[in-house]
Amino acid sequence: MIPRSKLSVLAGLLGFAIQAITFASAAYDVSVSNIYLTDTETEVEDIVAIHNSKPFNVTAELEWAEEIYDEASSNLLVWQLFIDGTQQAEGTVDLNDSRALPTSLNAGISTVEKSGEHVVEVKVQLDEVTAENDRAYRSFNAGASFVPLIFVLVLASTTQMVELSLGMGVFVGCCMITGTITAGFRTMLDTYILEALANVDHGFVYLFILFMAGLVGIIEKSGGLIGITHALKDYVKSSKSAQSVSFFAGIVIFFDDYANTLVAGASMRPLTDACMVSREKLAFVVDATAAPIASIVPISSWVGFEISLIQAELDKILASDSDPDIKTTGFTVFLETIKYRYYCIYMLMLMPLLIASGRDFGPMLIAERRTKVYGRTDGGPGAALNAEGEVLKSNNTPSEDTPCKWWNMVFPIVMLVVYIFYLLAYTGDDGSGSQSFVDKMQNADAYSALLWGTMAAALTAVGFYLIQDKHMDRIIFFNVKGYISRAKRGFASLKNKFRRTPDQDENTEGEEEVHARVLMSYSEAMTSFLLGMEKIFGAIVVLTLAWASGAIMSAVGLDRFFGEILKSDALDYRMLPTLSFIIAMIIAFATGTSWGTMTIMFPLVLVPSYEASGVSSSSNDWLTFSHKVIPVSSINMDHRDIACFPFNTQGNANIFYGVTAGILAGAVAGDHASPISDTTILASMASECTLLNHVKTQAPYALLVALWSVLVGTIPSGRGAYSSGIAALMGFVAMLFHVVFTAEFAINKTGRYDIFTEIYLRFAREKDELLQLKEDVKIAYETGEPVEMALKKSITHEDTKDVSMSKTVVIDRIGVTETNRSATAHECVPI
Repeated sequence: MIPRSKLSVLAGLLGFAIQAITFASAAYDVSVSNIYLTDTETEVEDIVAIHNSKPFNVTAELEWAEEIYDEASSNLLVWQLFIDGTQQAEGTVDLNDSRALPTSLNAGISTVEKSGEHVVEVKVQLDEVTAENDRAYRSFNAGASFVPLIFVLVLASTTQMVELSLGMGVFVGCCMITGTITAGFRTMLDTYILEALANVDHGFVYLFILFMAGLVGIIEKSGGLIGITHALKDYVKSSKSAQSVSFFAGIVIFFDDYANTLVAGASMRPLTDACMVSREKLAFVVDATAAPIASIVPISSWVGFEISLIQAELDKILASDSDPDIKTTGFTVFLETIKYRYYCIYMLMLMPLLIASGRDFGPMLIAERRTKVYGRTDGGPGAALNAEGEVLKSNNTPSEDTPCKWWNMVFPIVMLVVYIFYLLAYTGDDGSGSQSFVDKMQNADAYSALLWGTMAAALTAVGFYLIQDKHMDRIIFFNVKGYISRAKRGFASLKNKFRRTPDQDENTEGEEEVHARVLMSYSEAMTSFLLGMEKIFGAIVVLTLAWASGAIMSAVGLDRFFGEILKSDALDYRMLPTLSFIIAMIIAFATGTSWGTMTIMFPLVLVPSYEASGVSSSSNDWLTFSHKVIPVSSINMDHRDIACFPFNTQGNANIFYGVTAGILAGAVAGDHASPISDTTILASMASECTLLNHVKTQAPYALLVALWSVLVGTIPSGRGAYSSGIAALMGFVAMLFHVVFTAEFAINKTGRYDIFTEIYLRFAREKDELLQLKEDVKIAYETGEPVEMALKKSITHEDTKDVSMSKTVVIDRIGVTETNRSATAHECVPI
């Protein structure tokens, strides 16, 4: 009989032998799970549509049933690439060369020449096992990628319906990438619009906007918005001073462009309305201040994002050049780029010059005249309208017995700023205890900080209003006697609940009116919060369509079109800062996102621009110069020749910083001019200005500043003509020149428009309205009074009976100062 111990050993050996035999005879089971394409020229991955004649790289993702090494196999994976059934490439992969089975396979490079649908197929074979997968793509010429953008712009300018324009742009793009109308319709809804809604970052923005709108609603109900107007009425007596305060508010709230836009727009709107500033001008002041200041200040929600993108490209440069002639950390490069961001600098110069002079040009001058000449204190014809075409009226105004006090707006806004600053530092804290405040800001989660801070500020505002009682047009803080009195009345009411007569009810209500009441009850606060959110539903729809539109622009390959231009070997590297700025501006304009533009542009441009701006040597045998690789042996190494040879061994730091700054500034510039930009939409929403009017009046300023940023900024500095300091000075001179010589006062003696509008009038067919406005400017200047709006129905809203107007104004050559403002601005009544 065999002992039990020996049986156990034999069983173990037998099991091991069976397992070894099983492993040795195991066959590979592989499948091709997915196929995706990468544009070889721009390195954009997972492209949705193919451009004709443009090479693309095919990658196949592999899945293995079991990651078990098969000794009996040849371990030679054979692959083939087919386009429309025709073999394009083939190759093998030796599995013995890797310690793990590959999860992806480079299946070669190919192109297509004709527009239409093409099927990309990858087949793999390993011993007796075969697998394949295919994917259909649409192809068209690269220039066709402009079609969705053109649809958006043309429809927006002709129909004045931004929702229709954006929706049609998305639909046309989806039809291009799917090939049919029905498939395009389905893809528009279940892919691009749904993904715009489902994106986590977009969800943060939605909630932040909703919470911010709710906070503004609570402040409005408390009387804070009217209160701040009352408090500043002795200091802000003119259009210039109202605009100056709005500009200053934008500078103070520098830490985030979203918060800047929503807070400054909503809080300054009653003030600028009272001073007859058009809603277009307020939206411009708010929008054109927010992103430029947030993008260049080292402590803002932009910094961490920008630094992360820069650092990713720096790591690539350091991998090939261990001692580059540039800063090696993202933050130090960020600081170096500030002086090269000419668009942001020039825009922040232009704004105070326009405000101080009281001048404007183009559509903005017309908007200002339509408001000032007719004494409009409702924001003018550019004010947002409701579904019936009437000026928006608030359903959330404070009750008649509510004292309108400035602190009920200032305190919640101050707390909002404090909360966001604290939370930016909190979310950027890595727990090491060695970080500086700047380090924390760099690593901050801006979306979370904004979301948490806004809701915290709303809750704080509600608590602040609950500790205030109102009585006889005054506010009582911590009214202990009132609390005791209300408690007694509550008990008495409960006691008499079942035996109260109608006469007792009336007496109780009469007594209640005599006693102090809480400024805002919890139920009133909740209602006001929801009413505030209700106002911005339309803007959220537009914002969703704008995000979907930006995604479809990338899907059809508009970003690749411009990326190929930047990768061209024929470019002079000294023009790279200029081209980076221009192309970043165009991409931001087309996609409506400055951050998305940065994400696209940095991997495309930064490393190639560094390599192109000088000679980088990775070996002793070859040098790269102006995109061309030449052997060292071909260069005469005589020291006299080398002294004359125009190269160095490292990239040009000024070009590198200029290109980085060009991308950052160009993204902001395109954002300002784009009708689908999120900040443009938020600025028009916060200022209650129609979106297309905001775009139409702001775009000329954005294009003007962009033009001078190129002419006296990126081109001369890229060629080393002068320093960035001189470029800043030249930009100031250019802005001052335009304000003095090409802009015009809103109210002047002759009624003359700016030079651009005067030229337009010479060729325009429909100009009667502008000519009539010109004559009314003369009347307003001569009489010192606004022209009666009732006589000018052709250029105002059809229903003007509810519009309040100032009766007497003092008009000078630089603006309008009210001496008898309407009740709208200074009484606690609906705005």
